[in-house]
Amino acid sequence: MAVERAVVWDFDGTLVDTRDKNLRVTRKLVQDVTGRPLAEFPALASPESYGRANRRSVNWRDLFGKEFGLNTRQVDEAGRLWTRYQLADATPAPFFSGIPAAIDSLKVLPQVIFSQNSRDAIRLSLESAGLARYITLIVGYEEVEVERQKPAPDGLLNCLEELGMKRGEVFFVGDHDTDIECARRANAALKRREIALAVVSVGADFDWERRSTWGIRPDHVARRPGDIVRLTGVNGEAVSP
Repeated sequence: MAVERAVVWDFDGTLVDTRDKNLRVTRKLVQDVTGRPLAEFPALASPESYGRANRRSVNWRDLFGKEFGLNTRQVDEAGRLWTRYQLADATPAPFFSGIPAAIDSLKVLPQVIFSQNSRDAIRLSLESAGLARYITLIVGYEEVEVERQKPAPDGLLNCLEELGMKRGEVFFVGDHDTDIECARRANAALKRREIALAVVSVGADFDWERRSTWGIRPDHVARRPGDIVRLTGVNGEAVSP
């Protein structure tokens, strides 16, 4: 029996450069939810400061709580408003160079997007780029319990269950330490359940200042999207973790 394989993609910072769009959306959200001027939030001063704040944060709830001082009620409100604000904002968020070609090359495998962004915003982005037909499943923050967001493995494990995979390898591609930790926890959960399925973490190093800054080392680092195609073995050159 052939070994089953699939690719699970993170979205922001992995497939799509959402820095400018997410900064604009977050600025509006924080200002509207808190009623405070943006000058009071150093992390929102520039794309660079916003990027550093994201790197310091475990997930979006951690970001809104620690960096912007939102209480639990305000964080919940921001979560409810996120999709509406994302869809209303017209800031371009282009796919990284080489990503569309890599997704097309991987069309022989199931491809899933597992993200803490909104499912509807992700779907719209895929449709605009003509890539929606390649994606088997989208799991956004709405599909995962608030307290079980990344790095908890629940959303990733749900992806595997939806795919019906019981053996083989799943390549989980992400740009944040939280993605790598999520893969580790998923592997531990699969081992406890005695499921012969391995999650291979792939650090997406396609971007600007990201290189060589991993706090948690992934199984592989992809310098370009084509590296992921090679890792999966669809071109006959699989690399074991």
